[in-house]
Amino acid sequence: MSETSILILGGYGNTGRLLADYLLQETEVRLVIAGRSIEKARGMAAHLNLKFPGQRVTGLSIDASDQAGLRAAFSQVDMVVVAASTSAFVRQVATAALDARVDYLDVQYSTHKMAVLQAMAPRIEAAGCCFITDGGFHPGLPAALIRYIAPYFDRLESARVGSVIKLDWSGLNLGQATLVEFISEFMDFQMLAFCDGRWQQTGLVSMLKPVTMDFGREFGRQYTVPMFLEEMRAIPKLVPGLRETGFYVGGFNWFTDWIVSPLLMLVKVVPDRSLRPLARLFRWSLNTFSRPPYGTMLKVEAHGQEDGQAKAINLTLYHPDGYVFTAVPVVATLLQLLDGSARKPGLHLQAHIVEPRRLMRDLARLGIEISGIKENTNDHATL
Repeated sequence: MSETSILILGGYGNTGRLLADYLLQETEVRLVIAGRSIEKARGMAAHLNLKFPGQRVTGLSIDASDQAGLRAAFSQVDMVVVAASTSAFVRQVATAALDARVDYLDVQYSTHKMAVLQAMAPRIEAAGCCFITDGGFHPGLPAALIRYIAPYFDRLESARVGSVIKLDWSGLNLGQATLVEFISEFMDFQMLAFCDGRWQQTGLVSMLKPVTMDFGREFGRQYTVPMFLEEMRAIPKLVPGLRETGFYVGGFNWFTDWIVSPLLMLVKVVPDRSLRPLARLFRWSLNTFSRPPYGTMLKVEAHGQEDGQAKAINLTLYHPDGYVFTAVPVVATLLQLLDGSARKPGLHLQAHIVEPRRLMRDLARLGIEISGIKENTNDHATL
């Protein structure tokens, strides 16, 4: 692990800087902070070298659209972590990683990205590279949480995972590219839930009759709608006997949820240039109408059988900072990859490649508040 070098593409962004900080804290890796701005990359590298010993960080200017430049940069490291809004250039980035024979992990939600990587999967495995996609907390954790909770039942019959994300959006430094990418995916996600033995489309009906979940704390009961994540597709096969499952995402605020979001979902096909005004509208609604309490939570509502009796477990994961909640699961995954316990050639989803109990212990150790099941360091869990 001490000899490993990792390039973080977007390393001075909101998520990238946290990934760098945690990796330097938890490991002895060397880091390359990369992005289009050499000033920001070098500035972040200097900041991290002051904070952590060993002068382990350098800054590099790199453009995700420049495949030759990517290949040259990747050939100097062992792994690339994509923490930038560059899903439009996933083919260039992934191809450069393959050419350099390095491992890869991305922190992006993108149907386009997923399709490109799935088409490249045979090449990835043949090259002996380990590619991990859909990193973060959602996608990234929901399917892992179901894998984690299933052994606590003789038969797990129902497992819903819900999220609530309440942020002070006006205080966040979100780039235009990030917003446009977010909007394009928001307009395209599928409202699918698994019930009666198959994945079913709920569509706009789910907005008129939303599923509610009680998130406790200051959030209370919130309405949610199904949001299909690729990592959830295999869960019914991985957990025999499961009759109902799905990921459900909570709302932002009343104006964004009931006025802006339906508009975005109705406007499915727009020219690329039209995404910018839509992104501005979305940003304005978040900045104007979002109110405290702030925080980020995932909750699993699980029901099943144990010893012939009905059993229920409510498992919650919480952190006040959504970016920390994104970065920590990625770092916990990288710890398993770096020591070789999780590394295997091919294309993998973060939620499927991790060992769930170790993941939960590391999440708790790195500051994610977990309620419902507590993992102890002696590997015994308590409800």
